Amino acid sequence: SPDDLLDVAFTSSPVAIAVLDANNKPLTVNPAFEEQIGPFFKLKNLALNDIGADEKANEAVVRALSDARQSNVAVRARDVNVLTVVGPGGYPIPRHFDWSFRAGSDGTICAVADMVTDKDLAQREKDAELLDFFQEAPIAMHWLSATGHVMWANNTELRVLGYTAEEYIGQPIMKFCPDEEELVLEILKQLGSGNTIKDVPVRFRAKDGRIVPLLIDSNVNYTKAGEFNHTRCFIRDDTGRKVREARTEALLQEAIRTHELFDAFVSRTLHLIRTPCHGLVHALEELGEVVSQAKVISADALERRGKGLILESVKLVRQINQMTVDFSDVCKVQEGAQPEVCLEQHNVLLLAKKAVLNALENLRPGVALTLDFAAGSTELRTDSVALLRVLDHLLRNATHATTAGAVTLQVNHAPPGSDDVVTFTVVDTGKGLDADDPYLFQRYCQPPSSTLTQDRVSPENAEALRSKLQSGLALTSGNEGIGVGLALSYSIVAALGGELRYDSNPSTTRFWFALPRGIATPSPTSMSPSVIFDPRTAFSVLEEEERSSDHSTLSMDTRFSSIPDSSGIAPATASSTTVAAKGVFEAQCQTRPRVLVVDDSQLCTKVVASALKRLRCEYETAADGVEAVAKLKKAGSFDAAGPVPPYDLVLMDIRMPNMDGYEATRIAREELKLNVPIVAISAEAVVHKEHFDATYSKPLNVKVLQEIIADQYRVRHTDTGSM
Repeated sequence: SPDDLLDVAFTSSPVAIAVLDANNKPLTVNPAFEEQIGPFFKLKNLALNDIGADEKANEAVVRALSDARQSNVAVRARDVNVLTVVGPGGYPIPRHFDWSFRAGSDGTICAVADMVTDKDLAQREKDAELLDFFQEAPIAMHWLSATGHVMWANNTELRVLGYTAEEYIGQPIMKFCPDEEELVLEILKQLGSGNTIKDVPVRFRAKDGRIVPLLIDSNVNYTKAGEFNHTRCFIRDDTGRKVREARTEALLQEAIRTHELFDAFVSRTLHLIRTPCHGLVHALEELGEVVSQAKVISADALERRGKGLILESVKLVRQINQMTVDFSDVCKVQEGAQPEVCLEQHNVLLLAKKAVLNALENLRPGVALTLDFAAGSTELRTDSVALLRVLDHLLRNATHATTAGAVTLQVNHAPPGSDDVVTFTVVDTGKGLDADDPYLFQRYCQPPSSTLTQDRVSPENAEALRSKLQSGLALTSGNEGIGVGLALSYSIVAALGGELRYDSNPSTTRFWFALPRGIATPSPTSMSPSVIFDPRTAFSVLEEEERSSDHSTLSMDTRFSSIPDSSGIAPATASSTTVAAKGVFEAQCQTRPRVLVVDDSQLCTKVVASALKRLRCEYETAADGVEAVAKLKKAGSFDAAGPVPPYDLVLMDIRMPNMDGYEATRIAREELKLNVPIVAISAEAVVHKEHFDATYSKPLNVKVLQEIIADQYRVRHTDTGSM
């Protein structure tokens, strides 16, 4: 019968079994119980929770018995240390048992004890240590099933998110990732494809409603059959990094905005300075011609004094103007333009002498200035204006920094058998620079400098950069110029085919660059012995060169490539897109060129008008784009006085009230369908030159204006068959 079978199972079971009454005392025990724990007669008056080897064991049994009486499931108590009385002489011996308790309907408890061997106990201790390693690890971790449910999570993850195991484990992970469903699905897709993910940012919702940014690393555990078993996910709190990143970005943007505000401020200020400088240069140049040629001035001393004052005034104004040109050009570089160079054969010895002569005016008392030209060919294929501009900047910096000692420009030639290059080195004995500053050639950076790239700026040095920028802009900083010379020189040297470099120590600073000679076989007549040139004893050394060349009157402006355009204006369609000095205006043309001058500055208009008169041109003026468009519409038609002749050339300013030069040019090209050459004449730092037939920076001297008119007039009349 069933009762007989139960009795057989009870008596023959290899594990200890006891039936307990309401007081947890044994009512009956099986033979295995008596063999492993103790005889019934010894234990029948003891509650099971009183036979533990220590208080911890008794407490575990009490909790398990209480839980069993309150539920309908078996309750386990592992590794309970029990005092057994089965040893020799009945001496109590502690042994470990795994207990299972289940309540009966009559109030009794069935207690089953499975003895734990010493080997099992040792393994369990190891398992417990390993489990503690994962549960209390400093990094949160969990397993996900193939369906995206949380199979297990360690205590660290539960603490990070604030959930209990019952609230978190067994739930779909989507439940805890607000607004991240698409990302989580993509993560599971990547993991299901066998990929490992690393540092994937995911936002989790904590129990208290907080959104916690976390970074996840994960891969997949597969079954022996190769099927998806579960993920291994490690997550790290990303809040600190997010805060640091946001702070760094804020400080970086503030530093960049400071640069941009400074750019705008300086650009506007220098624009206002440059317009009167334009008029002053023109007036002083004309006055200088009058003084030098007038026969009415008979007193030689007065003439020399007057001419000297005028030339000094021109020099000072040109220095101011050159500062604005430098600033404008470095802005062009910042906008993405590149210097355009015109490579021609030049005498490098004469160019070097001119550079040191130009530097003489900035030399401090007691400081030596020397050109050291090594023996070799004087031929170099380069852009003389660009090269002189770089040398002027480097020598100006050196003379400013050197209060004692010497400034030397060295020109050396490559040894035979190597690439034929010419190396220019400016050496000074000034205060020195930071020897390991790789960002010296950034604009506005007075050494030592710093970079503005996201991957290098920390919150600490971003704040230092801001403080440095503020102090560098102060009038008391002691810095010379506006801090763009080295940045501009670096770009120009690169355009010439070299790289500007430097090294420095407390007593010596060197800037150098090497340019390809560009001449396959230098002429034997170009060979020169070594030259040591002191400009203070050779003021007339370049007189012959000045008579045979035009270096003394060349503008120091450097042309720049087009800048990516965002204005939406169609490019010019005239046949000439650049203007080069190919010739001079011929006064013998059948008709006098008719020019429209568009500029909102009366002073600039008067200066250009005066130059046009000297060039025997007809001209009209317009104060803004609206007036210019009206005159362009009228040109070529008839009015009450008869036919209105068309214009041969339009000189167009850029920034004007009512309508700027870009819009006026667009209307002339697209609406009026005019093919008249339009040349931009502006003090603007950046001009989108593709809209115009040419672009020139203010101020214009008579020679440059003459070249513009001659070139455009020739192109226009050649295209129409008039010449």
